[in-house]
Amino acid sequence: MKFKTIQKEVHTKFTEKGSKFLGHAYPLISENQAETVLKEVRKKYYDATHNCYAWRVGTGKDELFRYSDDGEPSGTAGKPIFDMLDKYGVTNLLVVVTRYFGGTKLGTGGLVRAYSHSAELTLSEARIITREIGTEVQIICTYEEHPHIMRILNTYPVISLNQDFSESVQLYIEIDEVHLPALRMDIQNATSGRVNL
Repeated sequence: MKFKTIQKEVHTKFTEKGSKFLGHAYPLISENQAETVLKEVRKKYYDATHNCYAWRVGTGKDELFRYSDDGEPSGTAGKPIFDMLDKYGVTNLLVVVTRYFGGTKLGTGGLVRAYSHSAELTLSEARIITREIGTEVQIICTYEEHPHIMRILNTYPVISLNQDFSESVQLYIEIDEVHLPALRMDIQNATSGRVNL
């Protein structure tokens, strides 16, 4: 399964009517990591007026996400930040916008625009990359069966392949789960059912 995310963390800043907005984006691999990074950001910017955020991990039915206005009027910060994740089509990342109040109220429309702008500025500065996640599978076969298995694997979009040659050959592959049923059948047919995933 392919998805878009950011390559490394990014930091930006801009000022709106005296208020400073610091944008931060961090690549993630889990919900726990999102919470850990958020704690670090809150600790670093403990004197900020607000640390509003949105994060998403996974895709499709496995997607997890959360966003927060962190004391700003409801719907003026967290959701606009999250909307930028949708606009850029990215996942496995956290975007935090830290605000230092400058003395002039921006109103709800102004807050939505400012938080949206900060998130978009941050994501536009990030290098967006495509990653691929598959299912890890182990195949154990004989040295004689190995060339047949390799010919079959070469017809599939294998993400990664590691081989261990000892008494038998052990192949460790990563492949998108949608290909597993067909791969399993091809290998069983080629080896008369002696080799399985």
